[in-house]
Amino acid sequence: MPDFSISRVNVLVDLIGIPFFLILVYVTIKHKKLQGTCHKLIGVYAACCILAKIQILPPFIIMITKINVPLWLCALIDILPIAGSFNIYSLMLVIAIDRILSIFFPIWYSSRGDSFHFPFMYGISSLFPLTFIIFVIITTLQDPMRQNFCFLSDLITLKGEENFHVACLVFNWTTVACYILLILKVFWEGKKGKLSTIKMALFKSLFLIMGIQIGGWMFSSIGFYLVDKGFIKKFNEKNNDLIGISINCISSLSSTFEVPAVFLSSSEHRKALKKTLGYETSSVYQMTVHNKISPNKNPVMVQPATPKNIQKS
Repeated sequence: MPDFSISRVNVLVDLIGIPFFLILVYVTIKHKKLQGTCHKLIGVYAACCILAKIQILPPFIIMITKINVPLWLCALIDILPIAGSFNIYSLMLVIAIDRILSIFFPIWYSSRGDSFHFPFMYGISSLFPLTFIIFVIITTLQDPMRQNFCFLSDLITLKGEENFHVACLVFNWTTVACYILLILKVFWEGKKGKLSTIKMALFKSLFLIMGIQIGGWMFSSIGFYLVDKGFIKKFNEKNNDLIGISINCISSLSSTFEVPAVFLSSSEHRKALKKTLGYETSSVYQMTVHNKISPNKNPVMVQPATPKNIQKS
């Protein structure tokens, strides 16, 4: 299968998920009930997924037109989409840490203010993509006019690409470790009878979303790691192409499935989506009562009683 066909399949699969994440971003921005720290982090995560899905477009367009472009132009066009895709891995870890702090230290959840904690948490997660941007700037300044195809290795060298893929894998495994601790804590509280039904439902929905999320990106990270180490080169060209398509398609489709999982498992997101689509029905009904005073056709004359303590003169 030629490289053009591989890229075309990857682009089509990525384009499927863009409308889903656009809806999630729009709903998060529009509704005030989704302005908490965790909700905002999920919204930023959705925006990063959009960037991750469009990062393949510049190399695909260059492949179609069969032209080379200078390195500075590649850096200008592709630096933000690729940085957003790397931000996904650090965001997953930050969201997991936020959940860990909330269940192990309830004061973290009750005392945190969105005006501080959201910039703080996202600022930590942004260090990883900022590191990538610095590497791109350094590589570009060395030879800005070098002609290339806008691949990741062109922006940060082959060694740099391998290092960033390893870092993504480390983020994934650390996130998995956080959720293992979270699961153990939930089971322990459940046995002690300290876990309410509402709280258990919340964690079940969270585990569903994170399971899809981590599973897909973990598969992607391991796949790219094996590619970097040259394991798939042992197969013939056709099998290599199929493996490459599988890695990209599974990671892309799994991330797309996260959006329906969010709306199905989170009542707040589901209500916000229904309100956005106009399907929300008000639970408050107004009833107008028309009161009419009609004259009494048979009036009864009532003699007022005379108080007993008043004597007639």
